[in-house]
Amino acid sequence: MRAAIHQYLLERPAGATAHELLDLIFTQPGSDAEFGPHFIRTLLSGDPRFSFHDGEQRWLASVHAALSAPLARTAFCVVDLETTGGSPERGCAIIEIGAVRVDVNRRVECFGRLVNPRRPLPPFISRLTGITAAMLAAQPDIVDVLPDFLEFVGDRVLVAHNAPFDLAFLNAAMVNRFSRPLHQPHICTLRLARRLLPTLRRRGLDAVAAHFGIPLVDRHRALGDATVTTEIWLRFLDLLATRGIDRLDQVLALQTSARDGRTFVCSLPRAEVAALPEAPGVYRFFGEGERLLYIGKAKNLRQRVGQYLSNADGHSNKTLDLIRHIHAVRVEVAGSELEAALREADAIRTEQPPYNRLRKHLPRIAFIRLTDDPEFPRVLITARSPSARAHGQFFGPFRSRQAAQRVLDAVCRLFKLRTCVGRLRPESTVTACWRGQIEACTAPCAARITSAQYAEHVASFRSLLSGDTEVAARACATLQQQRETHAAALRFESAARAQRDIEQVQQLLRRQRMLGWVIARQHFLILQPSIRAGETLAYLVRSGRLLKRAAVSTGDDLKALVEPAGAATRLMPQDIDGTTILAAWMRDRGERDGFVLPIDEATEVTTPLPEWTAALVTLLATTPGNVNHRLDRSATAA
Repeated sequence: MRAAIHQYLLERPAGATAHELLDLIFTQPGSDAEFGPHFIRTLLSGDPRFSFHDGEQRWLASVHAALSAPLARTAFCVVDLETTGGSPERGCAIIEIGAVRVDVNRRVECFGRLVNPRRPLPPFISRLTGITAAMLAAQPDIVDVLPDFLEFVGDRVLVAHNAPFDLAFLNAAMVNRFSRPLHQPHICTLRLARRLLPTLRRRGLDAVAAHFGIPLVDRHRALGDATVTTEIWLRFLDLLATRGIDRLDQVLALQTSARDGRTFVCSLPRAEVAALPEAPGVYRFFGEGERLLYIGKAKNLRQRVGQYLSNADGHSNKTLDLIRHIHAVRVEVAGSELEAALREADAIRTEQPPYNRLRKHLPRIAFIRLTDDPEFPRVLITARSPSARAHGQFFGPFRSRQAAQRVLDAVCRLFKLRTCVGRLRPESTVTACWRGQIEACTAPCAARITSAQYAEHVASFRSLLSGDTEVAARACATLQQQRETHAAALRFESAARAQRDIEQVQQLLRRQRMLGWVIARQHFLILQPSIRAGETLAYLVRSGRLLKRAAVSTGDDLKALVEPAGAATRLMPQDIDGTTILAAWMRDRGERDGFVLPIDEATEVTTPLPEWTAALVTLLATTPGNVNHRLDRSATAA
């Protein structure tokens, strides 16, 4: 426990509060304001590795005591390198070193030297820097340049833009020449830019220089880039002063801090993450003692898990807290995004990791629902998926409640259906609500319309949301006429709204061509590729409910999956989750994302079975490592 705290404080020169250290040790440290500081004091007092700053109420690693020097009295050396490539581990080498001394917030002296890398100079590097092989041929090796560079730097604090890059090359040369790395602390202006310039979208040297109006001279030459970085560092010193940061340890802490002000720490090895497959699947994060922390899904496992390694401004406080506790990751490859989402939902429900909030893993969808009231049905937005027990007619799914609301507002202005809650008892003496008063509703509550007339509006509404092109054409014509009328009367806001309604109707028509029959019939079979040779993932949906899912290889497997479906029973939590995930997949799926095959409840399974088996054979042919005899057996089963 002390070792973990010491390592944490070594990476945070400005120290940490007792509550921050408690959160480092415990996943759920509790909220006792007195117990936490007392526990940490008892744990760390007497250990010479730790010291306590009474004024700031922070614990520090004792080795950082010398880093509390004021910035105004700290000497810096700004460094930049040009190299043959991106990493010394790949055999790349230094071709130029540039450095600028900064004392009392001003430049005092420069250092620039070309270096013979003793290996071919890539043409790209030569074009980028203007440095040629002929320029390097007579230059000394890095082992001969390094002593002069070290004498120039002395004990100054190093500053660089993307400092890990430059330090990797310098430390490799130091280990090779002196068997030790550089001992100075370093400041990275790229990392500081994330904290000091949070609104800047790009934080490369060009972008930050442009932000401050710093001219770029001798760009991509070591001394030229070091000079630009020096000007950026001087601007940053002014910004740090406005934040009340005036000590070196505070700057070192700031550059490693996340958006919540605490040090960004992720114990996952980058090499381990780089070895993950680029495939859909489920990932699990584990803390100390193999404790499960979080379960997630990914379209690309390597890319998604890799996002946790970066100190991104988009991480929430809870995500940053999770990242600090991660020690290991394990992944489970799935055949598709849909299968990954379903496996994730099953795993979260059964394993209940502490960092997975209830149902937050489910996609956000929405439907427009027309109730089944006998006389005056109303329309509303719902997040519930259609099921065997759901009443009324559903249209969608939509990407969000807001998207569904925009469509509902447009069609309600057209057909003037009611949205109010409860059954109506029409009376001519009733005062209509505001929607009825502005004629956005036919106001059946005030008996302004008969049930037969209202039914005609409902029928047109159903036809439009079911994808009827004739009704859509009439609706667009009506809206276009309204737009022209409003424009002629100089009611430009109303004309713009009519134009938006036209666009909503057209977009709705396009969606219903793809999804309308799914919502209307709600009985279908989905076939998707599997990661295993000779099998396909099959999902049976009845009444909009994901009833079964299984790996199938033959037409007989499909028949066995579909036939014993039985009557729909009460929806269980896993059914609700699966149906929600399925609806979102139907909404977003691509053209090559498997097959969706309709099921006719009045037709025997043997009738569509040849079509289903043909789709199965097509998917099996695209499965990696496919075995031909399985295709033959599947085709024979049809």
